[in-house]
Amino acid sequence: MRRLLLTGCALVLALYLLPLFWPGEHTDVSAPAASLPNPPAAPADGALPSADTMLTVEIDGVSTELPLETYVEGVVAAEIPNDFPDAALRAQAVAARTYAVYKLSRGRPDAHPDADVCDDFHHCAAYRDPAAQTAGGGDYRRVRQAVRDTAGEILTYDHAPIAAVFHCVSGPRTESAADVWGEDIPYLQSVTSPGGSAYRGYEAAVTLSAGEFRNKAAQAFPSSNLSNAPEDWFKASQRSAAGGILSVELGGVRVKGTAVREAFGLQSTNFTILTTENSITFHTIGYGHGVGLSQYGAKYLAEQGAHYEQILTHYYPGAVLQTL
Repeated sequence: MRRLLLTGCALVLALYLLPLFWPGEHTDVSAPAASLPNPPAAPADGALPSADTMLTVEIDGVSTELPLETYVEGVVAAEIPNDFPDAALRAQAVAARTYAVYKLSRGRPDAHPDADVCDDFHHCAAYRDPAAQTAGGGDYRRVRQAVRDTAGEILTYDHAPIAAVFHCVSGPRTESAADVWGEDIPYLQSVTSPGGSAYRGYEAAVTLSAGEFRNKAAQAFPSSNLSNAPEDWFKASQRSAAGGILSVELGGVRVKGTAVREAFGLQSTNFTILTTENSITFHTIGYGHGVGLSQYGAKYLAEQGAHYEQILTHYYPGAVLQTL
């Protein structure tokens, strides 16, 4: 049995992230590189949408008109546990509202040309109908209150709405947008992120037989050569300062860590590998892409007494909170 500690690892145990969903909740804005170019310029007249802006939202493939604040309620309900501290819920509400306004400022994408945003967390955000949630009462009222407490508030950078991406839980540090998506964005830098180990899935593992691995790799990386033993499949990895795999040589082919994560269903791009003669196990830390707001980091900071504005300015350095 051989354990491969991939080279370039600044913190072997400070492993890391990209997007997916966690038990019962969709938890990240995936924001692929194509949707995260450098921040859009502010409108020529400096104007931002009003707080009562209507959005066209594609829900289950059907376009629906919703007030911005109603949409934000549905996103917060879908994206974060409603028993988190108030400050964490408020931080999530501002991030969700900001990301919606950011998407609105960029125009409708090819993925849904008839809607401003959709309920697919891969490129917009998950969404749950607030009306359906209200019937259950209970803690959902806290979600609604968090949205009302932050009504109209968004984060801006150079007077433009930011791409306020978020994820479930990071390692000791978040990732930068430059390391995950190849775009250096001033407010999406790597920052400290305590409290992640409170998430029950903080450390996870995925084990595949040698045959299963070869089949998946052949589909995702057809040029790779995996004729040798599993212990020789991965070589010469490069890690970010936060611990995520930037790229690695897999079967003689240089591939991105994000591609490895997607191909093998990993919770994180920050992984180490354990091999036997006929199997390979990925050990990960964190859940999500690791960029921007960490929901469990926000929970921890809120429990330490941080105000939601402090949480937001920590995870989006340089961003400014303002009201539409």
